[in-house]
Amino acid sequence: MHSNPGGLTAVWAEENSRDALFDALRRRETYATSGTRPVVRFFGGDLAGVTCDSPTLVRDAYATGTPMGGELGAVRGGRSPRFLVWAMKDQTNLQRIQIVKGWVDADGQTHEQVFDVAGSAINGATIDPATCAPGGPRAAELCTVWRDPDFDRRRRAFYYARVLENPTCRWSTFVCKAAGVEPLGTDCATQAAAAGRPSPTAASGRRTIRSSTR
Repeated sequence: MHSNPGGLTAVWAEENSRDALFDALRRRETYATSGTRPVVRFFGGDLAGVTCDSPTLVRDAYATGTPMGGELGAVRGGRSPRFLVWAMKDQTNLQRIQIVKGWVDADGQTHEQVFDVAGSAINGATIDPATCAPGGPRAAELCTVWRDPDFDRRRRAFYYARVLENPTCRWSTFVCKAAGVEPLGTDCATQAAAAGRPSPTAASGRRTIRSSTR
C-alpha cells in the first residue's frame, strides 16, 4: 500500500446501470489493472473471419467467440481454439501482450505456461534517468489472434491475457526529484539523509493488466 497505486477493476457492461454491471460481474467479463486505464478485449473460440484490422472486430468476436471470463466448453477436433486479444494504451505505451495458460496434470500438480503473443520485452523502450521521459518505440495498440501450440483437448485449462506497459519511473521517483533528491544516483541514501527523508526504492516499474477465459 505504501509503494504502489491502487488497483482498478474494469467491467464490460452493456450500459452504466446497476443491473448491467451486476450481470457483467456474474459472467466475469472483467479485468484488473495495477492503476492505469487501458482498454482490453479478450475472446476465445472459433472466431471465424475475425482479424485485428477489422472495423467490426468486437462485434464479430462476440458473434463467433466467448468473451473474457467465459467458458469455451468441449472442443471438437484436436486443434486449439483461437484467442483474440487487443489492448489500447492509457497514458503509457504498451510493451507486449502475454497469454498465460494454466492446467492441472493427472497427478494433481498445477502448471503454468507463458506465451509472448504480441510486442516484445526488448522493444527498445528507454527512460531518461534525468527527466523520466520515455524514449524508443511507442505502441499505442497491440492486437493478435493466437492458437495454443501445445493444445490438448483432453486436458482442461484456463487462459488469461496479461498486458504489460513500457517501464516508467515509479511515483516515488517523482516525489524524490521534487524534494531535491536524485533517487537514481549512487548517493541517494546520503541525499535523503541530508534532506531529512527516508530513502525510497526508485526502481522502474511496469504496470500489468489481466483478464481471463477458460
